[in-house]
Amino acid sequence: MKRYQKVYEMVKSLCIQQLEQTGKIKGVCAKEVAESLDIYRSNTSADLNRLVREGKLKKTTGKPVLYSVNMDDIDTVNVHKTSEKFNNALEQNIIDKIIGANDSLKTAVLQAKAAIMYPPMGLHTLLLGETGTGKSMFAEVMLKYAKQIGVFDDKAPFISFNCADYAHNPQLLISQLFGVKKGTYTGADRDRAGLVGKADGGILFLDEVHRLPPEGQEMLFYLIDKGLYRRLGEIDTAHKAQILIICATTENPESALLATFMRRIPMVIKLPPLRKRTFSERLQLIRAFFTAESGYLKTDIHVPANSIKALMLYDCPNNIGQLKSDIKLSCAKAFIHYISGKENNLYIRSEDLPEYVRNGLLHYKEYRDKLEKLKLDSEMIFGASEDKSEAYKTTDTFNIYEAIEEKRSLLKKKGLAEKDIDLILYLDIETAIKKYMSKLNEQNMEQLYKVVDKKVVEVARTFLAYASNKLGKNFSDRVLYGISMHVSSTLERIKAGKSILNPHTEEIKKSYPAEFSTATKMPELIKENFGIDVPQDEIGFITMFLIAEDYTKKKDSARVGVLVAMHGESTATSMVDVTAKLLGERHAVGYNMPLDKKPETCLEELTQLVTKIDEGKGVIILVDMGSLVFFGDIIHERTGIPIKTVEMVSTPMVLEASRKAAMMSSLDEVYDAVVNLSPYIGRLYSNSIDYSNGIKDDVIVTACFTGEGAALKMKGMAEEIIEKTGCKADIIPIDIASIEEYNRKISQIKQEKNIIAVISSVKPQDKTLTYFSPKDLIKGKFKSFVYSKQHDKNIELLDQMREVIRENANIDAEKYIDEFIAFYKNLKAHNINLNEDMLAGFVLHIACAIEKIQTGNFKHRTDYSQTDFLKKEYEEDFYIIKSALQSMAKSFDIKFPDEIYANLVKVIHFV
Repeated sequence: MKRYQKVYEMVKSLCIQQLEQTGKIKGVCAKEVAESLDIYRSNTSADLNRLVREGKLKKTTGKPVLYSVNMDDIDTVNVHKTSEKFNNALEQNIIDKIIGANDSLKTAVLQAKAAIMYPPMGLHTLLLGETGTGKSMFAEVMLKYAKQIGVFDDKAPFISFNCADYAHNPQLLISQLFGVKKGTYTGADRDRAGLVGKADGGILFLDEVHRLPPEGQEMLFYLIDKGLYRRLGEIDTAHKAQILIICATTENPESALLATFMRRIPMVIKLPPLRKRTFSERLQLIRAFFTAESGYLKTDIHVPANSIKALMLYDCPNNIGQLKSDIKLSCAKAFIHYISGKENNLYIRSEDLPEYVRNGLLHYKEYRDKLEKLKLDSEMIFGASEDKSEAYKTTDTFNIYEAIEEKRSLLKKKGLAEKDIDLILYLDIETAIKKYMSKLNEQNMEQLYKVVDKKVVEVARTFLAYASNKLGKNFSDRVLYGISMHVSSTLERIKAGKSILNPHTEEIKKSYPAEFSTATKMPELIKENFGIDVPQDEIGFITMFLIAEDYTKKKDSARVGVLVAMHGESTATSMVDVTAKLLGERHAVGYNMPLDKKPETCLEELTQLVTKIDEGKGVIILVDMGSLVFFGDIIHERTGIPIKTVEMVSTPMVLEASRKAAMMSSLDEVYDAVVNLSPYIGRLYSNSIDYSNGIKDDVIVTACFTGEGAALKMKGMAEEIIEKTGCKADIIPIDIASIEEYNRKISQIKQEKNIIAVISSVKPQDKTLTYFSPKDLIKGKFKSFVYSKQHDKNIELLDQMREVIRENANIDAEKYIDEFIAFYKNLKAHNINLNEDMLAGFVLHIACAIEKIQTGNFKHRTDYSQTDFLKKEYEEDFYIIKSALQSMAKSFDIKFPDEIYANLVKVIHFV
């Protein structure tokens, strides 16, 4: 939506508001519109005058100049339906009770009202603001306001979805949001509605909307424009949904991504950070939060002036959310003293506030005058019966105070003294609060529990306490995390019937006798807690954890480099960050490959990165998909650095690779550990081909030095190519550890089969074989080779025209040429032969037609006489061409008009 269109919609909305409140329209001034849209007044005036010239607005003479819409443009029926409810709600308008509604949020509230009132179901809205500014709360209040004035039914749903939660899995994100059709992917055993369907008739709130992937954006915009959506996997079926969409983001409004949303979503509301709210508003927020806590406690809370001043003045980077968290923490600490009987009232002392909050008093001198204007009492008392601001009513279900009372009761039953109970609660309470408020500060242990069973962690903790006492040394959390994940992996391996082998057990036992003796305790604990017998070799691994920190402190210790490379803006680095937090050490390196960056550039950058992180033991590259799978081979060929590549990377795989690297494992050991961790890769490898039975005479060999996963990936790409060409050959993937083994396997296959080609990062010793590198496979040289063996020269010409199409038509060139080859073969089967000039003309003509049809720029002829003549004169060829093009039309989801077929007939017959 362009700016002048937004100006018109705002004027219309404000005029409707006037009509509903007063029964007449007086008009709005340029300043009011500019403030509502947060744009320059000069631009607003220019747009308003343009709309007047176009006859869409009227304006008054005199000052101030007022602008209004024509009554014909207003649905007065809908206006009168809501007018009565609106007037009844004016006395207790929920949105006007938001703290700051008449001050820092005045413009935001005005915009929200206009967005909700706009017939028939409001204007889609984008909320901008930093973390913790109250965007989700504001969206909920908008729904309550809509219900209050009758725009929405009382039972209208409010569905909230955080796009960041599934940002690393676009398919899962889209299926959660729009639903999924049965059979779309493995596990989709039924049609399932998404959140869009559940939000029908209400509000869909999309938080962190800038994390929505491109395909999700397209589906969202289609929903906005058409009121229709399709579930994942659906092609022909579309579902209707009447939804008001409210998006929220912390993204910079100037970013290109957000600009896309701002063009499509007419209402943009900016929520200010806490530092830009007035002192009066901040005090009201503090009152609201203390009052809410008193409701949980069912008792008054006493807060001295100095504590209030500290809360007023401290730096609060996470805004309202952090202020609420810090107040909850201080109340929880004070509650311990209160229930112990040491205090008659629940009193918030200065030591109950976090230190960074108390430091707020250092700014007192600077803001003394502003604070004095608030006329703070020496002590403020917040009671459970006080009215709470509607804007900040809490929906928390977990009551931390009940947890404190339960723990105190448990400790009393154990016979602990009061002073010991207080000490334990003080030590525990901050951790409990931080876990509860995990949105602001997620704990490493909480993250560990997501990937490791809690019971395993407790066993590891018990063992390390024992080891610390026996060895006389303390172990960091890094060791706890590492040993927890290792034991978890060991248990899974034993349960799966896999063996545990450590060829260095005896050597470890001799080198570290004290640590080895201590490590024998772990099998006892595992047997006691899980009923599982652990083999002797496992003790060697446990011993290595006890000395791991000593290893990592040695600067001369070389480790295998760990590189995570994935498509996306932050996918790889985010996964590496999680690993670093869990292990307490940053060894893995992340590389993000934006979707619009050229593979050649990425390859150069990755080559430099591998060279940088290699410590002499090689590098394991963990990738997600696509061209990244082959980069390891190419980099190995260029640099000579030993490299292993594993695809379908996940967080546990990065954890395992980093952990093994920290233990000084070899590249092969790290690779084997990661491969064994992935059931997907295990299944993939189990499907390796036994080429001595049931294989065609003609074969293509894919060979990889960086792991069999890459060889299988190349096999998959090559298979797609030969299937399209009808080439009668099988593909054999092989994993090789050395040049000698490589040439030996090639020779063995050649004795039994006819090798058409070899695809590998290293040329085979046999110079008679046709060789292609992974780069050749990606660039299309292998495809051209296969086509040349199967088809005429026209097919080669078509294959070469892919680049021409990329440069001259805004369509998917790969898909188009593949479809055109099928079209060409169809014509040839019907004895319609094209020379090179005809072929080139056909290719460009049809490609341009597809682009114009898709963009709505195709201009139909006004005179159909020639089309009718060609259709009648060359009827057979006309319908052959029409039939042959149907597959292409379906693939691009378009319909060719008859004049396209007629033009092609014209080219063939030189009419």
